[in-house]
Amino acid sequence: MERIVIALGGNALDNGKSSIDEQIEKASETFLRLSEIINNNEVVITYGNGPQVGEIYDKTGYPLDISGSMSQGLLLHILAMAYGSLKISGKLKKNIVPILTNTVIDENKYTLKPIGPFFDHKIDDTYAMEMNKGYRKMVKSPEPASILEIDSIINLVSNGYLPLAVGGGGVPVEILNKKYMGFQGVIDKDLSSSLLATLLNAKKFIIITDVNNVYLDFKNKSDPINKISYKQMLEYYNKIKFEEGTIKPKILAALRFIEHGGEKVYITSISNIENMESGTVIDRN
Repeated sequence: MERIVIALGGNALDNGKSSIDEQIEKASETFLRLSEIINNNEVVITYGNGPQVGEIYDKTGYPLDISGSMSQGLLLHILAMAYGSLKISGKLKKNIVPILTNTVIDENKYTLKPIGPFFDHKIDDTYAMEMNKGYRKMVKSPEPASILEIDSIINLVSNGYLPLAVGGGGVPVEILNKKYMGFQGVIDKDLSSSLLATLLNAKKFIIITDVNNVYLDFKNKSDPINKISYKQMLEYYNKIKFEEGTIKPKILAALRFIEHGGEKVYITSISNIENMESGTVIDRN
């Protein structure tokens, strides 16, 4: 039995057009594919919220931290419904604990991250083209520094539960005048998941995305990376201009996890999870 953090991409549930029923169905398929790992290891599952938080933000006009917390509630419900049905059927054994998570950020360190649906034209100057798929809104994505609910998460996973946590990287908060205040941005889910995996002393970190491998030429999906050492991946990271807001933070999250004591990172798609050794596997050595 190993301690593992699994980070689910937001697009694994919603491509920006999926109904709630379709998202529950996709979540069920995801949990079913992960069932062997979940049943036989100490696991924490994190999840992205890019499509959902953008939609909530656009439709309600609420600040990004509030929109982020609302998206966590929505996605925790979807994941819980999907998981619960599989548990009733006996395919999953553990009890899940959905946790609305807050992440303290370093407001002085941030990049930009795309959220929400794709558009075929630029709405305003805050929108940018992403991977030739269309225009998405770009918002501040601050560095995660600590996770407020970490003690609860450690306690739960140590006692045989499956926590669902750090949705969308967690609600971004900063400390101002000895108070927690919401920050107007969206934290990268993979960087927060990497931090979580380190704090949990996890051995493995699995990043689920929409491709089977990381590619040296990610734009054209050519030259896939298979098994690779931390040292070689670090060299690629420093030399190659990987896409900001998409694959680049996933690679950075993987490197940070290994730098802080992790043993192995898998980056692959949910359809390839049964054969994830054929995905991108980053090893400490």
